[in-house]
Amino acid sequence: MLAVTNVFGKNQTTIPKEVRQKLGLDGNFIIEWNINENNEAVLKFKRKYSKKDCDSFFNNLDKISKEMDQGKKVEIEVEEVLRENQV
Repeated sequence: MLAVTNVFGKNQTTIPKEVRQKLGLDGNFIIEWNINENNEAVLKFKRKYSKKDCDSFFNNLDKISKEMDQGKKVEIEVEEVLRENQV
């Protein structure tokens, strides 16, 4: 077990520092909650992107589109492109 937290009055809790550090979390994440077949909670941390991040991503897509128009085969990973364009 890495850490234990309490659930407070309004069903709130804190993500322990050890977990945040191990997963590289900062204030730019949302949590996706699921329940697996064993009735266990499964959490996925997904980065929130700013308008600036998204604009940069779509500008990159414009460049890729031009390459595709020239007949080039292009493969991209969305998360990777967004990470590359973060300021």
